[in-house]
Amino acid sequence: MKLLSKAVLGLCCLLVMGMASLSWAEPVMNLITVNTQDPMGYANWARASSPAIAKSNNAMAMGLCVPRAGAEVMGDVFLWSFFDSQTTAWKVSPMNPVTVAEVAKMEVDRTIRYWDNWRMVRQGAELWPKSYLWNVVVKTRDVSGYLSAVDNLMAEMKNNGLGDIVLQAFVADTGKWAGMVMVSMSAKSAERLGNALDARTQPWFAKALSDFGGIREYHHSWALDCEAYYMQEQ
Repeated sequence: MKLLSKAVLGLCCLLVMGMASLSWAEPVMNLITVNTQDPMGYANWARASSPAIAKSNNAMAMGLCVPRAGAEVMGDVFLWSFFDSQTTAWKVSPMNPVTVAEVAKMEVDRTIRYWDNWRMVRQGAELWPKSYLWNVVVKTRDVSGYLSAVDNLMAEMKNNGLGDIVLQAFVADTGKWAGMVMVSMSAKSAERLGNALDARTQPWFAKALSDFGGIREYHHSWALDCEAYYMQEQ
């Protein structure tokens, strides 16, 4: 792989650690979709190199998500980084010497399939070292209305014993998903995420979902196991 592609791979990108220091700043998730036939080897590299890369790029957090269902292509993994603002994210250089050096240590064959920025429009209160996610990407002409429905669903989940489940929302700025909304439901354990998904059979959940009727079109969904390899000290 060419040096630039290797550098790009190290830059990147699911989970949030708080609001930006300026009220008008917009947090960003940088997300790289990587395909490899050696996901364990790639994860080992990411685990070792993420702290150095994230610190050099002033990222709030960095880690990896591995699909357990819903992968577009078998072998896909998702390398993510969170930044406190668009300004911080755009200051990152693909030729950062630290990134170049860390990527040079990788011995795993891989292909970068996508490399995108997602602005964070609904944030979770905390970042967990390990988490389990159900992510859904939708197309909507009413982003504001869709996010209001997400807010209502969050409130209903809290009122019905699922206050520990985190809902986050992102809007893609780049790539084939540009303009689409991704909602991420996450939990500290796979079983607990399953509890939340089972709740869809309950009347209160069905009523909350009715707010989404007619304002969105499903495009894709993933079930993911995620791990944060670096978290900035608060």
